[in-house]
Amino acid sequence: MVRSVSQHEEASSVSGGTEDSNPIQFTYDTYEELLVQLRSRGYEFTSYDGSVSDGEILLRHDVDWSPQRATKIAEIEADTGLSTTYFFLLSSPFYNALYEENRDAIDRISSLGHDIGLHFSTHQYWSSEPADEDLVAAVDRERDILSSVVGEPIDVVSFHIPPDWVLKRSYDGFVSTYEERFFTSIAYRGDSNQRWRDSPPFADGFPERLQILVHPGLWAESDQMFAERLYRERDDRHLAISEFLNYQFIEDRVSRS
Repeated sequence: MVRSVSQHEEASSVSGGTEDSNPIQFTYDTYEELLVQLRSRGYEFTSYDGSVSDGEILLRHDVDWSPQRATKIAEIEADTGLSTTYFFLLSSPFYNALYEENRDAIDRISSLGHDIGLHFSTHQYWSSEPADEDLVAAVDRERDILSSVVGEPIDVVSFHIPPDWVLKRSYDGFVSTYEERFFTSIAYRGDSNQRWRDSPPFADGFPERLQILVHPGLWAESDQMFAERLYRERDDRHLAISEFLNYQFIEDRVSRS
């Protein structure tokens, strides 16, 4: 059961703040404080293999940008004694899940006791709702690819920027984080586009059952606004690609000439 808190505790909490407080800083320290606060309320953290009971939290991560930042978040959670779920986007322009450093990151996250799932983008395949069998077939293909990286079956799927037609739907062969059982009578909080800066996740209290979505790419050692964070990640990826091209093709070609 979630422990009740006084109005003073609620107002001064790291995730709630006050009307005069600064916006939430998207730093690793702030994230760790949020986890500690949730644990102190008596929550238990659960997985997507069943329904959610009172006093339980589903905490998931959609890894849109950076498996390396996801690894840092996973280490913070492991140090706090938590096991959560990480969903990797095979169609991301920012990273290739088959590339060695990203395979290592996924392996590290799994070794910390976290679950691995598929972050699937319908937008890469269709502009309107497909037949269920076509959707399931495309999801299954990507599940098989990610399973080859992880070394075990991938059973849970989180849809990327989910269209309305996947919400509160169930599909054959895999669990969707947007199934009705994970939203009916369950509060939902997400940090997409750093919206917590303007609407702290628990300003209106701590619900009995809860699903939280956290994007690891939004969090780092220091705080930045969303667009700055995104452009920094873009620049870092451009640099990494340049270094890869130089090492794999230019330097190697020169050494063989």
